[in-house]
Parts: sequence; structure tokens; C-alpha cells
Amino acid sequence: MFTVRPVRTSDLPAIERLALASGIGVTSLPNNREKLFERIQQSASAFEHEATGASSRDYYMFVLEHGGNVVGTASICASAGFDEPFYSYRSETAVHASRALGVHNRIHVLNICHDLTGTVQLCGFYVDGGLDAIAAELMSRARLLFIAGERERFGRRVIAEMQGMHDDAGQSPFWNAIGRRFFNMDFLQVEQAFVSHSKTFIAELMPSYPVYVPLLPDEAQQSIGQIHPHFERVCQLLCKEGFEADNYLDIFDGGAVLTAELDRLKTVEQSRGHPVEIQASLPAQASLQLLSNDRLAGFAATAARVAVVDGVAFINPDAAKALGVSSGDAVRVAGLQQA
Repeated sequence: MFTVRPVRTSDLPAIERLALASGIGVTSLPNNREKLFERIQQSASAFEHEATGASSRDYYMFVLEHGGNVVGTASICASAGFDEPFYSYRSETAVHASRALGVHNRIHVLNICHDLTGTVQLCGFYVDGGLDAIAAELMSRARLLFIAGERERFGRRVIAEMQGMHDDAGQSPFWNAIGRRFFNMDFLQVEQAFVSHSKTFIAELMPSYPVYVPLLPDEAQQSIGQIHPHFERVCQLLCKEGFEADNYLDIFDGGAVLTAELDRLKTVEQSRGHPVEIQASLPAQASLQLLSNDRLAGFAATAARVAVVDGVAFINPDAAKALGVSSGDAVRVAGLQQA
């Protein structure tokens, strides 16, 4: 049975393995032992304190466990750019017109901004290749079950950066057309700089004036807002939740930044809490759904068969063990997207 729980310090070797396997471009899951340990410690602190409203410094990291092995991870940053601005490109249209010449042109431009600073961010998602769709869905949506149960800890808007296009050698056409000209660094080098140093280098070196898209090479133009094939599955999951590709782009690779109103996401809006009853033989209407307990540090989520009858959630002993609940405890139930 797959189970999602908060990360522990002892998970560091497994998180390192996942970070290495995630490859190029996932800056929210850096292949850097020191940074990963720092995030695990930050997560442990966030799960320990009681809710006092949305805290800008809270970072929650979760792992997907199966048979005692960690096979996936995903995180929530309660406030993107909590210590420095969160930079992105805003995609806009500039109008250039001349009445004398009878010319009226609408030109696609990109403006650097930090509009998304302070939003809730879903980040650090990666699951081992070969896992089934339900395992990936559980890893992604368990974060939203946690948010639904701890709603006072999080703000109104939520974002998720999608990895943009790059090849196996780490060459990003978007980066090569813009960022490389100002940084004199390739995409892999700037990714490491992003992990290791202050993000203020973005404001210091990136152009502050609009970037006129028609002046970029064709390959760079075609990559704008595109999503790397490795991120297609997670993008589909988030879009089914209610995320949309807005007018924002990742500042490095031009990948889409998905946005949503947190309370309108299906898991947050439609999931319900129920008292639980444990029995080996479930009612005939039982179906496979997502479940989570109502704990904080002891949070757990899984996919299991459940039947909700007269407001009571009936689950079997295996599901109860995975969630750490007893009869009379509360569980949150959400329907599967894959169903």
C-alpha cells in the first residue's frame, strides 16, 4: 500500500536519490545534500508548530512510501519567495501604432515581475518512473488534502511551476536566447547558482526592460509556455484540479506557471471529513478513493477502498493502519481523478 507522510531526517539518502533522478530543471528539488537537509529541517519545524495563520516561512515536505521504501516526494511552500522576491516573466501584449502610416501592431512581450511573491507554491514533485497513475496522483493530491485540513495555514492563491523545454544535454532554447546573454552561464550552471546563492542575482543581471518575443530565435519562441514531457503527468493532474496556465512563465526555461484560487481546487472544495469505522468487510458501494487523517506531524494519506454511509467512512484494517486511525477518529475523503 502506498502511503504519504511528512519527510523525516532519516529520509535524506532517499531524497538525495530522488533529487538526482529528477534530472535537470527541478530547482525545487536540488541535487545538493546541504540544501536538501536544510529543507527537511525546515519542514520538520513547520509540522511541529500550531497554526497561527499563514506563515510565510513554512515549508512542508512529504514522501511517498511503499513497502518501507521512499519512492516519491512533493512539497508545499506556504509563501513563494518568502525571503526574496519570486521572479517570473509576465506575458503581455504591447501595441505599436502609427496613424500616419496606418500601422497598428500588437507585439508579444515578456516583462520580468514578482507578482507571484507570497502565493502558496506546490513544488518539489517527483516519483520514481514506472509507478502507476494512482501512486502519482496520491503523491500530488495528498498535499491538497493536507491544505484542506489545515486551511488557516495557507493564503488564497496557489501556483505550480512546470519544467520548460530542454534537451538531454541541458540546453534550453529559451535560456540560450535570453538569460545566457546576460549571465554568460549555461543552463546547468545557472541552475546550480539558483540553488546555492541568493536569488537577487536575477534582478542584478536579467534585463529589466520588456523582451520582444518576435526578436527571439524561432526555437526559443516555440518553447514559450511549453512543458517538458517529464512534467506532462503532473501537469494533467493539476489541470484536473482546476489549475490553469496563466500569463506567467518560468524566468529560466520559459515553462508555464500554473495558477489557481486555492479554495476552488477540487480536492480542497469537494473533500469531506467523516468519522471512521473500521471493519474487514466493507459495504457493497465501497470504492477506491483518497484518504487522509486529521493529524499535523502525524499526517498520513493513502488510496484505499472506502464507503461513506450516513456520514460515516467505513475502511478496512489495512487502510486504518496506513493512516494510523482507530474507529471514531476523523478522516478526509476525496474521489480519485483516475476513476
